[in-house]
Amino acid sequence: MKLTARLINTSARVAIEAEAGVITRLERLDEPGPRAEPWVAPAFWDLQMNGRWGISFSSPTITPDDVARIILAQRPLGAARVCPTLITAPVDHLIHGLQTIDLACRTHPEVARMVPGIHLEGPFISELDGYRGAHPLDAVRDPDYALFERLQDASGGRIVLVTLAPERPGSIDFIKRVRACGITVALGHTAADPRTLLAAAQAGASLSTHLGNGIAATLPRHPNPIWAQAADDRLSASFIVDGDHVDLATLRVLARAKGPARTILVSDLSPLAGLPPGRHDAWEILDSGTIIVAGTQYLAGSSQPLEVGLRNLLTATGWSLDELLATVTTNPARLLGLEPPRLDVGEPADLVLFRAAADVPFTLDQCYLAGAPVLAADEASS
Repeated sequence: MKLTARLINTSARVAIEAEAGVITRLERLDEPGPRAEPWVAPAFWDLQMNGRWGISFSSPTITPDDVARIILAQRPLGAARVCPTLITAPVDHLIHGLQTIDLACRTHPEVARMVPGIHLEGPFISELDGYRGAHPLDAVRDPDYALFERLQDASGGRIVLVTLAPERPGSIDFIKRVRACGITVALGHTAADPRTLLAAAQAGASLSTHLGNGIAATLPRHPNPIWAQAADDRLSASFIVDGDHVDLATLRVLARAKGPARTILVSDLSPLAGLPPGRHDAWEILDSGTIIVAGTQYLAGSSQPLEVGLRNLLTATGWSLDELLATVTTNPARLLGLEPPRLDVGEPADLVLFRAAADVPFTLDQCYLAGAPVLAADEASS
């Protein structure tokens, strides 16, 4: 790999070379480059994506090859690290999905390289309509540490992030026990009052999952779960910024509350992502690409990649490119307690080239993983 581009943090023009998947040269260039030369940044981290092409990670029939196909398809979308996400489902379905992801990681080295861990979103969430979102009511349950141990064993120890509703009985003790094992805890699909949310943060919860979503359409003006979480500086917040889940004005306010260091973008790609518009069993894809639970107003994941979210976040906030890209690189890595990706000699050659212009503030050009360019055609063939 040999390329020239501009660094997002300094605007300096640099030459980058890589061999054997590692950056071997990163040198500042003094001579001017082309006016339209691209920018370079570490490739993306996505902490929440649920499947693709009609296949859910929570499916009782998913195979290791399905997992590999879905994970590897995120490469041309700019993602170097992906947390496959299982939503609320019957226990046997969850166990099968976790075992299958583990097997895919053990048999596909390129998948293992891309999966820093698994996100378990449920089943310990609110049973209330609206707050529950698209999660099935009959599989929702109270936190159960013995059950979590079964699920973690099934995953091969790969669960790194758990989203739960802290108002459910036993939640605060569960948060403490899970945190003691090094697992990151997020609050989501919750109707908790401010006192309970405060107790959850004190117990060790550190993230609000897709803040502003997974919540009832009608809320008290204040206080309510959105404002209580937005105000707590111990909680980072993830956002689904696909144009459907959070409008730009609300995003601007919530992003200002969290700031660039505590804001994380996720794709929340639905298992229906990549399918054509129409009815698909219990879900429906509208002509606009919006995915809903058929016959309801409830959103059921997204169909848009992180590139769209970055473009929308930049429009909403006007943050610098360095601050913008941190929401899909540094911030998610640090949330999981992992080393943030960096562009430096000796680091993995996982990077994206993109362009930023007044009319289109963020356009992904190319993704490189382990120093190799990933082409859009690879998405179908993978």
